[in-house]
Amino acid sequence: MIWLTLLLLFSLVATTWIGFRFLNHYRLITGTPTSLIRSAHQGYVEVIGHIQDGEGDILRAPLSNMECVWYRFKVEDLHEKKTGPVNSGESQQWFQVSDSSGTCLVDPNGARVKPDYTRTWHGNTLNPRDETYHHTNTTSRSLLTKELSGPRYRYTESLLMRHEKVYLLGQFRSVGGGRHVESVKDLTKEVITEWKANYTALLERFDENGDNKIDMTEWDAVQKAAAVEANERRRSQINSPSMHVMIAPNNPAQPYLISTLNEETLARRYGLYSLGCLVAITAEIYGLLYLWY
Repeated sequence: MIWLTLLLLFSLVATTWIGFRFLNHYRLITGTPTSLIRSAHQGYVEVIGHIQDGEGDILRAPLSNMECVWYRFKVEDLHEKKTGPVNSGESQQWFQVSDSSGTCLVDPNGARVKPDYTRTWHGNTLNPRDETYHHTNTTSRSLLTKELSGPRYRYTESLLMRHEKVYLLGQFRSVGGGRHVESVKDLTKEVITEWKANYTALLERFDENGDNKIDMTEWDAVQKAAAVEANERRRSQINSPSMHVMIAPNNPAQPYLISTLNEETLARRYGLYSLGCLVAITAEIYGLLYLWY
């Protein structure tokens, strides 16, 4: 009875914690106003747009070979008793999202990605793309054996694809466009530090008397040249175009969500999750009362 009580208490604490997390997700999804990319404030925001190409080459899903900007997959061996997939993975490449006002880069690292497209199917090879070759080189007896025993592997693949409507909730930042410009003094120090890291090149450029060291007069020339370089870098920072990015928040209470499910569906899902936790909490409390009274 003691062990059962401890188990119920542990379950009650865990369910309560999970329930509050789901409720917090629901509150943030329904309570955070949608912002346009161009005018979004710096911080935790909600953006709705359409997926564009990634920052690099278009991705190919490992199992289906379909074009996408993000994928998650797993392969499970149905004939093995051990738990867990035999192969799994998730892409980390950034992609772009655009709305009527602009474009932002999205980092999927650390995000809870909820794709609308998820496919599950079965086969007899570790990679389903090898299935055709596998059948071509299999005897009729082995094919009959596999038909009787059922397929060996189960494949699951989730994708985000170009032009899909996407919901984002995360940390929004803008760089460039004259933002976060360093002072000439700081940039000059940065330039001098870079030059001193390659002292041989520094001597070749500024050692006028050839004594293999920088004297006071030559050091003055180094500082003046570094100030010129610093001003050029500062001008480049001021004139650089604005770039917006969406990344994972540092605050663990703020979930980072990327979903091709619409906002209402996503909110309803988390609302149902929290309601399910409430039902479980009620049952666990009833169980504890039943054990002790």
